[in-house]
Amino acid sequence: MPGVFKRLPKNPGLFKLTACIPLLPKFSPLKTMRITLFLALCAFSSVSSLAQGLTDRDSSLSLLRRGITENKVGTTIREPFNPSQKAYAIPGQTLPKGIRVLRSFNKDYVIVAIPTEQEWNSLIRQGIQPIAVNDYWKLSPELAETVLAAKQDDQQQSYLVELSDPKAFTDHYIGNRNISFSKVSGQHNIAIIRTSFHWLEKHILQDTMVRFIARQRQPVVERELTGFDLSANAVNAAHRLWPDIDGRGLTVSIKEEIMDTVDIDFKGRYKSSPDAAKLMQAHATTMTTIIAGGGNTYFTGTGVARGSQFSSSDFANLLPDNDANLTGTGISVQNHSYGTGIENFYGADARAYDQQVNALPYLVHVFSAGNSGSLTSTSGPYAGIEKMANLTGSFKMAKNVILVAAMDSIGNIPAAISRGPAYDGRLKPELVAFGEDGSSGAAALVSGFSLLIQQSYRDKHGQLPSAALVKSILASTATDIGARGIDFASGYGAVNAVRAIALVKKGQYHNGMINTGQQDSYRLTIPENIGQARIVLSWLDPAALTNSNTALVNDLDLELVNELTGEIWQPWVLNSTPSLDALTQLATRKRDSLNNTEMISLDIPAAGNYLVKIRANNLATNLQAYALSWHFDTLNTFQFTFPVKGDNLLPGKRNTLRWQSGYNGTGQLEYQLNNSGSWQSMDPNVDLSTPHYKWQAPDQFASITFRMTIGANTYHSDTVSISNNLLIRTGFNCVDSFLIYWQKAPTAVQGYRLYRLGDRYLEPFTELTDTALVQYASNNPYEYFTVAPILANGVEAEKAYTFNYKTQQTGCYIRNFLADAGQPNEARLTLELGTTYSVKKIGFEQLTKNGFIELSAVSPVVTFQNITTTFASNGLNIFRAYVELENGTRLYTPNESVYQFNENPYYVFPNPVNKGQSLRVMVEDPEGTSFVLYDINGRLLFQQRLSNTIQSIDLSRLQAGIYIYTIIKDGQRQLTKKLVIQ
Repeated sequence: MPGVFKRLPKNPGLFKLTACIPLLPKFSPLKTMRITLFLALCAFSSVSSLAQGLTDRDSSLSLLRRGITENKVGTTIREPFNPSQKAYAIPGQTLPKGIRVLRSFNKDYVIVAIPTEQEWNSLIRQGIQPIAVNDYWKLSPELAETVLAAKQDDQQQSYLVELSDPKAFTDHYIGNRNISFSKVSGQHNIAIIRTSFHWLEKHILQDTMVRFIARQRQPVVERELTGFDLSANAVNAAHRLWPDIDGRGLTVSIKEEIMDTVDIDFKGRYKSSPDAAKLMQAHATTMTTIIAGGGNTYFTGTGVARGSQFSSSDFANLLPDNDANLTGTGISVQNHSYGTGIENFYGADARAYDQQVNALPYLVHVFSAGNSGSLTSTSGPYAGIEKMANLTGSFKMAKNVILVAAMDSIGNIPAAISRGPAYDGRLKPELVAFGEDGSSGAAALVSGFSLLIQQSYRDKHGQLPSAALVKSILASTATDIGARGIDFASGYGAVNAVRAIALVKKGQYHNGMINTGQQDSYRLTIPENIGQARIVLSWLDPAALTNSNTALVNDLDLELVNELTGEIWQPWVLNSTPSLDALTQLATRKRDSLNNTEMISLDIPAAGNYLVKIRANNLATNLQAYALSWHFDTLNTFQFTFPVKGDNLLPGKRNTLRWQSGYNGTGQLEYQLNNSGSWQSMDPNVDLSTPHYKWQAPDQFASITFRMTIGANTYHSDTVSISNNLLIRTGFNCVDSFLIYWQKAPTAVQGYRLYRLGDRYLEPFTELTDTALVQYASNNPYEYFTVAPILANGVEAEKAYTFNYKTQQTGCYIRNFLADAGQPNEARLTLELGTTYSVKKIGFEQLTKNGFIELSAVSPVVTFQNITTTFASNGLNIFRAYVELENGTRLYTPNESVYQFNENPYYVFPNPVNKGQSLRVMVEDPEGTSFVLYDINGRLLFQQRLSNTIQSIDLSRLQAGIYIYTIIKDGQRQLTKKLVIQ
C-alpha cells in the first residue's frame, strides 16, 4: 500500500480519497458495512473537494462549471455516468493510459472525453472522480477572460476555429446567414469564420467538431530598420573566410507583404509562389535585403545569404503555408518579421507550425520576438508582471521554431524589445541578433544565417540538416550577452557566424534517434586550453494539443559526466515562477522538463574524456530524433572580425572595430596607413573582454591596417580602405554611344575599377586611370554601372552607388535647358551639359518671325553649366540652345518659353487668326478668369474658364469674320477687343 502515495495528485480532493485506503482496517466479511460507510464518507469528501477546487481555486476553472448541475453524491460513492456529457476535468498527475485528452488545462487538470461507461468505471476504480465541465475549455485565454469579465463584443468578428473535420463543418454551416468563411485549411484542420460572439457561443462552441476557438488577429510588421551592420554578428568575417558559403542553391520565403521584386539587389533570384502577397511594402524589401541582398546598389545592400533565391508569402494567412507549396518552391527557411500583439497561450497556429516542422524537418521558421518590451501582459500565467512575457503572437509559442530578439551594434538589448518567457515558462526568445531599431531585422539576419548553416551542411553531406540541428548549432556557438548565462531577454546569446560555420566545417555535431526508456551516451574529448565548452541538445517535439497548459510532449534529458572524476553536470534552467524576482534570477543547473532545447556549459573545463548522455525521460511516441552540437572557445587566441578584407572604414567618423578573443587582461591597439611601416598608438590598454572598440578614423582617403599586441604576441587585421564613395554620373547618352564619368579620388590611386550589373550581381569589366569612359551601346548593352578606386597597394576602396546611366535625365550631351523670366523684359537662359568631352562650342537662339536667330555663343566650353541673359518682349518669347561637337554635329535642346506681362496681364494671339486655327490666351493669373466671345451684333457665342497661364481656344466651328472678345476676372471686365478670323 505505501506505493499508492508515490502517485498522489496535488488536488486535495483526490488526496483525501486515496489517503483513505491505507487507513482501512484489514478486510473481512464481518466488516463490510463499516468499509462501505468509510469509503462513502471519503468519496463524499474527495468529490466535494475536487468540485470546490474547480470552482474556487482558479477563475478560469470556475468558468468551466457554469451551467453544470452540482454533484449530488448522497450516500453513493460516485456520480453516475452521463453518456450525454462531452467533457470532464480530471487531475493531470494521475492521467491513465489510453484516455482521450482534449486539453491540458493547467498544471493540475486536464480536460478529457469519457465516451463509455466502461472507461468511466475504470477511472472510478483508480480513485479518480471525473467532474463535468462545459464547452468553455475550447476558448483561447483571451476569449475566456472576456466571457468572465462580460466584455464580449457582439459585433461581427473573425475567429479561428480548430476542427476535427473541416469539410463536414463547412458543409453543415455553409449558407447560414449568421456565419461566413474566409479560409478553410484541411491541412491544419482550421477554418477562419466571421460571426458574432453571441452566435458563436450559442452554436459553434457547442459543436462537437470544434476543438478550439480564438480571435483571428491582424499581423503588423515590427518596424523597419534604418541601419544595418553585418559585423555585429561576425557575418562579414564569415563571408571573408568562406566566400562560397552564400546560400546558393537554397530558397528563403519572406512572409509578410511582397518585396520590390525588381530591386537590382534581387536581380534574377525571385521565385514566384502560390502564396505570394499582392501588396508591395518597403518593410518586406528591407527584410529581403538583409537576408539575401546582392549588394548591387551599395555595400549596405549586401545580405547574409546573397547567393540564395527568395520568395514571398502573404502574412494575411497567419497559419503555415501549404506544405506542397513550400516544397514545390524549394523553401528551406521562412522569415516572419511581424506580430499581432501580446499573446500568452499555445494557439492553433503554434500547434500548426510545430506539426509542419515535424512533417518537413529541414524547414526552419524564424520569428521576430516583437517590439513590445515596455508593455505588460494582461493575460496568461505572467499577467501583470511588468515588461516580461510580452512576445507578440501565439504562433511564437511554437517549440520547433526560432524566436529572435534584437540587440544594438555592441550587444545591448533595447528596452523596447519583447522578452520571454513563453506562456508555459519555456526559454523564449532563443537568440538575439543585430536589429537596433526593432526585432524585424534581427529575425531576418538569423533567417539568412540559417541558410548559410544549411549550405555548409549540405555541401558536406548532400542533404539539409534538421531544423533541430540548425537551432542547436546557433545556440551552442552564440555569444553570451546581457545577464550571465541563458536568460529570458537574450536566450542562448547573440548568433556568431564565424563560430557556427566553423563548427559545421569541423563536424562537431551528432544526429541521433532514441526509444522510450533508452539512454544514449557519446564520448566527448575536451582538449587543453579551453575557456568554455558548450553542449546543446535540441529536438523537434511533437505538436501539443491546442491551448495546452504545457507544450512539451517528449521529454529528453541532457547530462554531462567527467569520465575520470565522475562529476555530473545538468543543463542550465531558469526559474519560471510567475514573479519578477524569479524570472530575473540567474540560471541554475537542474533537469529541464519544459524545453526541447537544453544546454550545458563549462567554464575552464579540465581536459579529458567526458560522456554526453541523452535520456528519454518521458516519450509520448516510440521514437524521437534529436540533434547534438558542441563548441569550444580556445584560450589565448585573438582574431579581428572587423575590419576584414572587403570592409571599409568611413574617414572622419566613429567606426567600431571588432574581435574575438580568448585572452584576459589588456592589449595594445595600433594602426598604420598605406603600409608605411609607421605604427600609431590608439590605446595602450584595451580591455580584451570587451569585443569591440569605437574609434574615430582619420579624415583621409587611404589604406589602413590594425594590430593588437598582447604580451609577446601580435595579431594583424586585413588591410582595408578608409574612403568615401565617389560620385558617378552620365556625361551623354546618344543613340550610338554613352559616356559615364566620376569624381576623382582625393589622393593618388593606382586606378579605377569599373563594374556593371550582370544577370545577378555586379561584375568587374575594366580598369583605367582616367575618370571617364565612353562606350558604344552596341558593344556594352548594360545599363547599371559603378566604380571603385584602387589604392596604391591594390586595396579596393568603397564603390560608388550603382546607377542606371539611361535614367539620369541626360540626353545626348544635354542634361538640362531652362528659360526663365528674370527682370522686366529679360530672360535668363541656362544650359547644363552632361560633359564637355568633345564639345567645340555652345549657343543660345531665339525664335523670330524669320526663324531662330543666334543670341550668343561660348567657345571653348570649360564648364558644365552656362548661363546668359537676353531681352524678352511682352508676351510669349521662345528660346533654344545647341551644342556643337568637334566633328561638326550640332545638337539642339527642345524649345522653352518665357512670358512677360509688364504692360498688360492679358495677351490674345494670333490676331488675326486663320480659320480653323486655335486662338491662344496668355494670362498672368488665370484663377477666376474667363474668356467670353461675341459676334459683331453682340450675341454671346461661348464662354470658357481659363485655368493655365497659356490656354488654347477652339475656334474651328466659327466662320471668317469680325468678333468681339472680353476677358473677365472675378466678375469684372478687364479687357475688350476685336478678333479677326480670316
